[in-house]
Amino acid sequence: MKNFSLATNDTTFSINNAYLMALASKLAYQSQQTITSTIKSQGIKTIFINNNPTDTQLFIAYDKDNIVISFRGTKDFGDWIINAGISFTRITHGRVHAGFNRALDSVWDQIIQILVAIQTTGQSIWITGHSLGGALAVLAAERLTYFVDPIRQWKLNGLYTFGQPRVGDIDFVTALELKIKDRYFRLVNDNDIVTRIPDRFNQYQQSGILKFFDAKGKLHDDISYWSEFLERIKGDLDQKIALLPSCIDHHLIDHYIANLIKNIT
Repeated sequence: MKNFSLATNDTTFSINNAYLMALASKLAYQSQQTITSTIKSQGIKTIFINNNPTDTQLFIAYDKDNIVISFRGTKDFGDWIINAGISFTRITHGRVHAGFNRALDSVWDQIIQILVAIQTTGQSIWITGHSLGGALAVLAAERLTYFVDPIRQWKLNGLYTFGQPRVGDIDFVTALELKIKDRYFRLVNDNDIVTRIPDRFNQYQQSGILKFFDAKGKLHDDISYWSEFLERIKGDLDQKIALLPSCIDHHLIDHYIANLIKNIT
């Protein structure tokens, strides 16, 4: 992870921060040894969490200024899309995907214990993830934002997700965005179909500030580009799954990283 230098106090969208979060999201797919060897030269410490029964993995990287929580996605996202289901479970602020929530439950106590132990200098917290990892990042950000602790308040500076599926209903999205919409950036690469699952007709809603890469890799805030994308992939879940072979390439984290590099000036 070259030149790992987050803009610690920048809560607005930063292409540099987005690039570093994308690198962290990619790194989450690697072995603990690879992750450690990649970032130790930067003076950054790492802690790993792995829950085998739910296949939930993440690493937490930290120094005196920042804490980065990076959730691993899934390499078999074609099978994951088919098997993920659409079942909701109710939490305090609405309803969320039951499978995603169960996965986060399996590691949440460990995350909090680690944060309590390592946040000794008021470091800024950043959360990120690609694909399924992005969904877990969103759920973690919501929990952390509303986490009640009589001693401390968690300073969440940024939530960056890449190729993130939908996570919750309108009540969940409303509660989340009330607190952190200005710090939550959802990046979508052209025909990445994972960002359209689960379907809206099942009451799942999009969230965050959309950052959309067109077919040439140019980054847009203009919602019209997103609307054109939606027109190209209308249909139910079965129809979307049929489009997977042509859309898988757009979902790869390497393509998100390549497009971010194109937009760095």
